[in-house]
Order: sequence, then structure tokens, then C-alpha cells
Amino acid sequence: MDKIRVLVVDDSPFSQKIMAGTLDQTIFEVCGFAENGWDAVAKYKFLSPDVVTMDMNLPDMDGIACSKEIMSINPAAKIVMVSAMRDESLLSRGYSVGVQAFLQKPLKPAELIDTLRQVCSCSPDNQEWHSKYLTHFVSALQQNILQMAKLESRITTAVDDQPKFTAHGVAIIIGITGKQSGRIILTTSEATARKFTQIIFGGMDVDEDDILNSIAEFANIIGGHSVSVINNIFRGAELRLTPPGIMSGSTIDLINPRLSSFNIQVETEIGMINMNIGFAGGNSLGC
Repeated sequence: MDKIRVLVVDDSPFSQKIMAGTLDQTIFEVCGFAENGWDAVAKYKFLSPDVVTMDMNLPDMDGIACSKEIMSINPAAKIVMVSAMRDESLLSRGYSVGVQAFLQKPLKPAELIDTLRQVCSCSPDNQEWHSKYLTHFVSALQQNILQMAKLESRITTAVDDQPKFTAHGVAIIIGITGKQSGRIILTTSEATARKFTQIIFGGMDVDEDDILNSIAEFANIIGGHSVSVINNIFRGAELRLTPPGIMSGSTIDLINPRLSSFNIQVETEIGMINMNIGFAGGNSLGC
């Protein structure tokens, strides 16, 4: 298989070296470096790379202007913006000239490789990309357990190929809409839900409404953080969440119709928390 050729546009020798090291031994290869905007335009014409990583701050122009110049040469050019900043104004300006994705420095190697693969591939088979999106849910889940309840956790994930998902205790269901549809199910035992809520409330006594509402809000925060990251990275994802639905009972069976589903099991000192993420078929995000 031929390597996917990457033009790295960045005036920092340090950043160039980090990028080259990250892409070494992957399906990508750095075909050239450019230290300023006009050098990037010239090398794009000469090298015809498959994808460009574009630093925002260049000596002679910003990354948006450089991307615009490259898009004027090839409207189908694939560009990933890399910047220490990432705000709504920057995203809007970048998307308006044709940038496909944004990454924030310092770069995470897995996120860089996944994003480049996403930008360069529009396979109709979404299974692999669904598993990539899963990493953002896992990260949000672990971070918010630590931030909200000061709990360390150990997480395992697995593909769920069962026709139904069975929950016990408390189950929160949140729909995912946008370019792809799906749903999030967060479930835990009533005892664990109570302990989790008491920690959040500083040890206060809590009733059933407190427990259900706190677990629902916890699931909503995780989902919100996850889809926000995906929306920021992948152009045109436009994922949204539906309001959470709350269910409770000794056994709750939920059907998994035509979903690519993944189970996330979280082990904490107060008990297990489970999350099931399912995506329906359709085009990959950003394609």
C-alpha cells in the first residue's frame, strides 16, 4: 500500500520534528516541509501532497490565508489546521476557505493520525471510524468522573454485537442527531448512583429525584463534551444531543437496531458505571 503523502507547513523546527516523528512508521509519510506561506504554496504545486497540515501562525501570512491560496490551486485539497488556538471565529474562518479539520497544540499522536486518516478516507464502511469516535466518549467519561466525583477509574471497551442491551438499576438514554445518528446509554446500579450523587452533593442526604437528575446530567455532560470535540475536529459533523430520557428498574432491555455499538465499562471504588455508544449507518463524519 502506498503511503499517504503529507506536506507539513510550520515555521518551527521543533514542531516539524514532532510531526515527522509522530507520522513515522504509520501509513503517512512527510513529503516536504514549508516554513512560510508562500513556500507552502510553491511546494504544494511541486509536490502535490495528499494532505497538508497547516500551522496558523506563519511569518508571512496566517494559516487561513495560506489555505485559501492552496485551495485556489486545487479546490479538492485536504488541509488540517494545527493551532495553539481554537475558537469559534477561527473554526468559522477556516471552514469558509475549505479547511477540513482542526487540531490544537500540543498534538496528541493518536488524534493527529486519526484525523489525517478521517480527512483522507471516505470509506462507506463506518465500523473503524465509529471506534475512533469512541475514544472521545471514553476520554470525556473518565475526565468527568475524576472532576465531578474525584474518583479514579479503570476503563475497558469492547464491540457490542448483541441484538439488545440490558441495563440494571438506572439507565439514561440520549439520542445523537446530525450527519450521523445514534444514541448513548449510561447505566449503573441504584447503589452506585446513590453514592455518586452523594459525593457530588458533598455528602448530603439525597432522594430518588436527586439521584436520577444527577446521573442524567452526568450523562448529558459526557455526551456534550464528546460531541463538541468531534464537531470541532471534523468539518460538517454537526452532531447534537436530544434531552436525556431516564429509566429505572431491576432489569431494562433495550433493542440495538442496526447500530454499530460499543460497551464501555468503568470500574470505580464505589461500583461499576457502564456506557453503551451506538451509531447508525451512513456517511463518515467529515466526508
